[in-house]
Formats: sequence, C-alpha cells, structure tokens
Amino acid sequence: MKIRLAAFDVDGTLTVDRDTAVLHLGAINSLRKLDESGIVVVLVSSNALPIVVGLKKYLGLRGPAIGETGALIYYDPGTIVSTTKHTAKQALLDALNEFKEYVYETWQNMFRYHDYALKIKPEHKRRDREIYEMIKEYLEKKYPYIKVGYSGYAIHLTPRDTGKGKALLHIMEKLGISPNEALGVGDSHMDWEFIKITKYKAAVSNADLELLEKVDIKLSKPSGEGIVELVEKILDPQSFR
Repeated sequence: MKIRLAAFDVDGTLTVDRDTAVLHLGAINSLRKLDESGIVVVLVSSNALPIVVGLKKYLGLRGPAIGETGALIYYDPGTIVSTTKHTAKQALLDALNEFKEYVYETWQNMFRYHDYALKIKPEHKRRDREIYEMIKEYLEKKYPYIKVGYSGYAIHLTPRDTGKGKALLHIMEKLGISPNEALGVGDSHMDWEFIKITKYKAAVSNADLELLEKVDIKLSKPSGEGIVELVEKILDPQSFR
C-alpha cells in the first residue's frame, strides 16, 4: 500500500462523533504521525476556508487545505486558488427569504465567497431530510448553476462546476501525485465526491450507509477512533496484506 497523500474530511471524521465539532485527540495525533512520515495530509471540508486553514496550522499539518466544499484551496505559505468563478450568494438570500421558517444562515457565511451554508432550526431537525429536499428542488430549478447538498451538519449551496473532487485533483496535479498513490476517507455521502478519485477509499464505521457501500476500506470504529485505527494500518506495511 503505497500512499503519498491522504485526504480527510473533518466534521464527523476527525471529531469525537457525528453529533459534535469536538476533535478526537487521538485522530489529531495520528494525522501528525502521517505528516511526520512524509505523507501529504489534506484537510477537506465544507467549512469556510479560514476555519480549515486555521485548523491545519494549529494542528501542525503542512499539507494544503480545501474549504467551501472544494471551491477554495489553500497552499502554504499563503496562496489561495478558486476552482469556480460562480457564487451561490443570490441563491442563499433567496432561500433565507423563502424558507425562513425552517432555516437560518451559519455565521461562517461572513467569510465565504462561493459556497454558502444553511442550518436547520432545532425545532425542525426531525424533518431535516424533508426540508433539505424541498430547498434542493426549489433552488436547483431556479439556479441551474447551483447544486444543493446536505452533510448532516448543514445544507450547502455550491456552484455546480466545482467540488471536493475537483479541488483534490488540483492538489495532486500541482504536487505531482497520482490518484493511485492517494487515500480518501470520510463519513458523509457527500465525501464520495473526493474519495472516489483516490485508489484507497475508506469510511469510518458510523458513516452514511450510502458511503459505506462504495468504499473498499470499512473501518471497525467510528469517527476519530476509526482514524486512529486507519493510520495504524497505514504505518504498518504488513497490515493491508
């Protein structure tokens, strides 16, 4: 198993579980071990880019960071690349007006340029899939250049011509790394967009069933615990034989 690059989703994957934003400390230590071993560690997230870049820097990771569902890429020491010229800002404003009974905008939208996020109000959380489908149908019909996805954390309005997979391919091409030398791991069905382009495809045990059915490596432990398990296997050359 030759890996030169490992791409990790953040929320639900590096966290304690899928219901919190609290990082799993063991997972963080594992990512540092990968970085120290020479493997490029890439954080892939739908969060605003400053969140992802700040996280990578404070965790001591040297690899690039992907934010806004792939719309923005950060390369050290401070280069930012946009993978789209479109913005979902107008679609956001429309959704906030049309569906204000059900959703509100995340504070991170102040720091976004292309991809915007909506949060479902707590009192409507039990209807999250229904509300998501309603917003998706409305926006995608009215704004054909926008795609709407739901991570379980937030509803994302993203330019259709970009995504986490496109951003990860940009990174691999820039660094001269083949998809055959890459690993992708996540917890949400939305993560398949970047995991599918890597040779080694992994999911934590509590991932969406839709993702678990597609990956080759199904970890036995959830979220951050699963990352600890995975990294132990990567650093042990005998473990995948």
